[in-house]
Amino acid sequence: MKDVAVKESAIYKQIEYWRRQKQHVVEDREKANTLPFITISREYGCGGFDIAVKLTDILNKEYHSTPIWAAYDKQILDKITSDLGLTEALTETLTHTARSKMTDLFQTTFSKFPPQVAVYRKLAEVVRTLAINGHVVIVGRAGNVITRGMPYGLHVRIVAPMSYKVKRIAAMLKVSQNEAREIIEKKEIDRESFIKNFLKFDPEDPHNYDLVINNENFAVDELAHLIIDAMKRKGIFA
Repeated sequence: MKDVAVKESAIYKQIEYWRRQKQHVVEDREKANTLPFITISREYGCGGFDIAVKLTDILNKEYHSTPIWAAYDKQILDKITSDLGLTEALTETLTHTARSKMTDLFQTTFSKFPPQVAVYRKLAEVVRTLAINGHVVIVGRAGNVITRGMPYGLHVRIVAPMSYKVKRIAAMLKVSQNEAREIIEKKEIDRESFIKNFLKFDPEDPHNYDLVINNENFAVDELAHLIIDAMKRKGIFA
């Protein structure tokens, strides 16, 4: 519960900052905003959210970023999507022009998808709005697909050998290594089949990312610094 409260506090701070900034934006925010965002796609068992939290911690404490960075995973994204007040507050951070463009995008893009995908439109709108505002790390939820083509984004894929993932999940869930392997395999099939079959996007294709990292070889803080360095080299973060 404490972790959830910390996450929500960061979200409310971001939304309030964006809402204040909107009053000073003259041009379309989607064109005017140059704040970076990060999406993290990961194989199940690679600890993507741990990396995202470390990233935001370093960016906020060492770089004194304004507005603060915040990490968004399935839990918190689903909360925003289901909370009408939070969704409306987030929507209000966009200019009228940006909202119109968002509507046009989803009318053309999502209209081509089958009904199974259409239900994710609200989630996709939330994710894209967060990316437009910037200083967010979006973990999973097809974030790299939803934000594809947007400027100032860095798309990262975290992978690891099965042996590494099995040991990690076994320790986390307190199950045998055989059970951990079964869990990982099922999760990967469920996750990838949806993205491949309905979104027509191959999450395993390295060409879909700016950076692919094997996290067996790096500590979490090392991974975070690698990602920050990649943002700098891409020219989206000073």
